[in-house]
Amino acid sequence: FSLYNAYPNPFNPVTNIRYDIAEYSDVTITVYNLLGRKVSTLYKGRRQPGAYQLEWNSSNDFGVQVSSGVYFIKMEANSNSQKFVKEQKVILLK
Repeated sequence: FSLYNAYPNPFNPVTNIRYDIAEYSDVTITVYNLLGRKVSTLYKGRRQPGAYQLEWNSSNDFGVQVSSGVYFIKMEANSNSQKFVKEQKVILLK
């Protein structure tokens, strides 16, 4: 399992997130603010092994653009044999 550095970072208004899944897993990719509050769920579901990419357009779950600042992208993957959790910091500049 891997979560690669978001690109570009710092970004405005979109950043790309690449990740790899090693085995069939439940995957959740979520964005949090500095206070640890959930901003947006970018993906939640089952994934087969492979390489994936998605983008965050700096909006929350309601489609409202968030303010400039530091955010954290968290990837969680749970398979039958292992659990993977990784976070990375991204900076939104407007």
